[in-house]
Amino acid sequence: MTTFKAKVTQDIPANRLIGLGGINTEGDPEEGWETVYLILSRKGWIPDLVSTSDLEKDSVVNVTIKNNPVWKVEAAEDLPAGTAVQCTEDGRVKHYVPADGNHIGFTIHSVKAGEVVSIVRKYGQMPQSQTETMSFTPRSKESYSDLTVNELKQKLDEKGVEYKKNATKKELIELLEGD
Repeated sequence: MTTFKAKVTQDIPANRLIGLGGINTEGDPEEGWETVYLILSRKGWIPDLVSTSDLEKDSVVNVTIKNNPVWKVEAAEDLPAGTAVQCTEDGRVKHYVPADGNHIGFTIHSVKAGEVVSIVRKYGQMPQSQTETMSFTPRSKESYSDLTVNELKQKLDEKGVEYKKNATKKELIELLEGD
């Protein structure tokens, strides 16, 4: 566990995704030399933190990193369990759309828009820009078992491979490994 102080750059509601900023984040390199800033995460970003309470602009807060892979984040839309998610412009989560940036994790239960959903963060290699996203292939055939049924179906759809609507995870993996 690690704790440090950070300055809040704008009002940030509880259960929103946050990015960290450094020198010149607020246009003052002198202040920024010794300051960590909290910025509301934007669409396509890979967030660094999640707020657990409302944060007020210009306040200095203690940030504690607990290495918890499950975050509680406000949903921007209705989300079923097992949905791959990404950050929205206002630091909430929505279903993953590759053209909108990076996948940051997946839901572990369903929610309605505006409710708080628990997501398991995705760790490991992730693209840092949209250009990398277009050509990024982090998974080998051996790791298909880590994907959800919905993610497997999405991969099959991207490859134009047909599958039964009620196919099992094992059948979907076999189809992916067969191409």
